[in-house]
Amino acid sequence: MRKIFSLTLLAASMMASVAAAQDAPKTDVTLDELKAQILVMQQRLQSLEAKASAPPVAAPAPAKTPAPATTQIKWENSPRFTDSSGATFKLRGRLSIDGVNVNVDRKTTASYKSRQFRARQLFLGAEGQVGAWAYRIEGGAANGSSWGWDDAVIEYKTKSGMLLTLGNQKVGGLESLTSIKTITFMERGPFGDLTDTGFVLAAQATKIGANWSLRGALQGDSINKADVSAGAYDANNAKERSGFMVRGTWAPIMTATDTVHVGASARYRSTGGETGFTYSAAANTAYRPQTSAGGVLLSSGAVGKSDTTVGVEGAWTHKAVSLQGEVAQIKVNRVTTAQSAANGGKDFNIVTGYALASWFPTGETRPYNPGGQFGRIKVLHPIDKGGMGAYELAARYDYADLSKMSPNSVATLASQTGLATAGTYKGLTVGVNWYPYSNVRLMANLTKAKINNRLIGAVQNDANVTVLQARMQIEF
Repeated sequence: MRKIFSLTLLAASMMASVAAAQDAPKTDVTLDELKAQILVMQQRLQSLEAKASAPPVAAPAPAKTPAPATTQIKWENSPRFTDSSGATFKLRGRLSIDGVNVNVDRKTTASYKSRQFRARQLFLGAEGQVGAWAYRIEGGAANGSSWGWDDAVIEYKTKSGMLLTLGNQKVGGLESLTSIKTITFMERGPFGDLTDTGFVLAAQATKIGANWSLRGALQGDSINKADVSAGAYDANNAKERSGFMVRGTWAPIMTATDTVHVGASARYRSTGGETGFTYSAAANTAYRPQTSAGGVLLSSGAVGKSDTTVGVEGAWTHKAVSLQGEVAQIKVNRVTTAQSAANGGKDFNIVTGYALASWFPTGETRPYNPGGQFGRIKVLHPIDKGGMGAYELAARYDYADLSKMSPNSVATLASQTGLATAGTYKGLTVGVNWYPYSNVRLMANLTKAKINNRLIGAVQNDANVTVLQARMQIEF
């Protein structure tokens, strides 16, 4: 096609030349002139063929306008924002409102009654992640006190999967690490009070496998504690408490419906220059005052200079049924009588533990994760889907023994105040929980406890304690 076009142009050119020659005045044309004209025409033909065979020049593509960066929003009881780089941000919080009724019947001292309506917790916070770095911060008012922090940590995840965290955090054990938002009962009971494994400033390393976990931490004191300029027994020794803790767990069975969990933990801590550790417990409530003086009926006083706690834990779940328990021994190294005549004396051991059982008539299962913790219940039939929510029935037995604490020979028995309440605790708690949604829970607990203390002179601080509690809780 291109050659036909070129020949057509050549023919037209030759015809035009002939016509021009005919119209022009006749002149003599030499052979050399005719050869020169033919040569010019051949050059024109080659030029036309080259242009016809060349590929067409493409028009320049219009410049692309970069797509605007998008932020994804996922609803997790509050919005979680994720930008195009993968960074996330989410608000979090919880609110729990309690009603508490306490009856304390004692033998040789006055009985005590109390009824309170209170905000157990009102917490707000946020969490987020930027690359391998993450943060979590949450604080608020608890038990009518001033603002304080629970979680306040910065996390870094290494390429090997180890999680390094720095801030206010927990290390163990099973019931302590399981959030108060998801534990079976309203409070952790005497075991949680005595082992005291709550939030403290720590540098922690955690490694979690498919069905196991291992964590260890160097620990200090709570982030909420104000700096002090003087020590308790030595004004020039203003060191705050410190220690370390390790915990390991293993789940030989871990499926959607069945779990077998075993674990162990150990902790050593020292008071530094602070007042001695106090080992005290209340009957299944954070509402601790159970005497007219605002104290509790099971307490050693500030006797611990340092302590070593060793604990073992276990849990079993099968569909809607679960069992769980922990036992710990606390070896207390007491302050000296030179430091405190009222609290000093020989070292002694504390033993404490609990065992609980839970059943969901509505068929839910307590979710377990490889980190050695139980998580939030997933309601199978929430009320907004036409269901009745989830119901849970539970019972727990608590035990604590402080009776191994002995008197010293420096002070009178009456002045060694901790002896009068360093006895034994046995208690039974029953509870019912209703979850209309996974993040909303209504709870009721009834505790019957018996405290046996030693007779000091004419004072016998034995007591029978009844605690009735109710709670409405929402978290996001």
